[in-house]
Amino acid sequence: MKIGIITWFTGPNYGTNLQAIALQYYLRSHGYEVNLINYEVPSVNVTKDKKSFIRKVLYQPKKYAIKFAMNRYKTKIAERDRKLRNSIITKCILTSEIETIDELVKICNEFDLLICGSDQIWNPNWYDKFYFADYTGITTDRISYAPSMGVNTIPDSVVGEIKHALRQFKAISVREEKAAELLAPYLNKKPQVVVDPTLLLTSEEWMDIFPQVKYEGDDYIFAFFLNDEKAHLEATKKFAKRLNYKLILVPYKGATYLQNADIRADAGLEDMLDLIRNAKYVITDSFHITVFSIIHRKQFYTFQRFKEDEFTSQNARVTNLLNMVDLPERLIPYLSTRIDMLDDINYDGHIEKLNIEIEKSKDFLKKSIE
Repeated sequence: MKIGIITWFTGPNYGTNLQAIALQYYLRSHGYEVNLINYEVPSVNVTKDKKSFIRKVLYQPKKYAIKFAMNRYKTKIAERDRKLRNSIITKCILTSEIETIDELVKICNEFDLLICGSDQIWNPNWYDKFYFADYTGITTDRISYAPSMGVNTIPDSVVGEIKHALRQFKAISVREEKAAELLAPYLNKKPQVVVDPTLLLTSEEWMDIFPQVKYEGDDYIFAFFLNDEKAHLEATKKFAKRLNYKLILVPYKGATYLQNADIRADAGLEDMLDLIRNAKYVITDSFHITVFSIIHRKQFYTFQRFKEDEFTSQNARVTNLLNMVDLPERLIPYLSTRIDMLDDINYDGHIEKLNIEIEKSKDFLKKSIE
């Protein structure tokens, strides 16, 4: 069977790249011919926080400090981006590059099945029909595997489009319970909640894809933050100091480049996985870094990235994951200024619970494809 995957697989987001590699690897290992649909959606405008005049004035010093940091690390950032592109080119098989909707429809119809997923491709704040394959002329069957919505509500402005798109699917799964609740009113039955594609692979399989490149000699804490909240960064530095461990930080946004730590701005996917594998502790606000901490059985702490009651809060995906493995205590509330030491995780029982969910997810894929 020939399968086309519709998902994100470009840009500097580590999790985005890893989930695309994972789903294709898993399906190919089960004998399917699989390609990523090589089409880039035009940029969309996402609503941004509008700062008051006073907040703009107060933000100016940080703004110029960030510009300085980004200029200082521009060569390493370019190297990071090169590594990420190279990983997709070498680890994945893509269709020819698609430039028009007519080409997209034609190529989609060359497959026996389309799979939409994973990551936040169904987040309604940047809705695009491409991520549902919702084009007149596409006749190929489609299913979804673990798309995330990442929100607490669906804006009225896109409800109609999403309802129409969902009618085309033979089977629907999502990554979080919240997404299943949001979509259930528009379907005959509630979507199945499945694990992220990265969890379909074992730590050994990830080692096969990305063999160990480097081993750090010193004990260290590895940190990665998608947001640059000062409280989270300060709490992490204090935690490292308290344990007398070196702090290694892969920067991603703004102020993370300005921290007093061992900054690895040129880290590719292989570097990121090695840093997780060899760390004494992992501290993050990232869903996927939390996933890989669990895959590699690391001691970790995960900060909430958003205020819980924010309209755009994406906390549900991390909460869902930690509840799935019965580790809710590893979640640190938003803007906490301290990391309290918890007992080390004995992973045996937690992995057993996770494996039950992984097997359910594999079963969904098998039955939906067949």
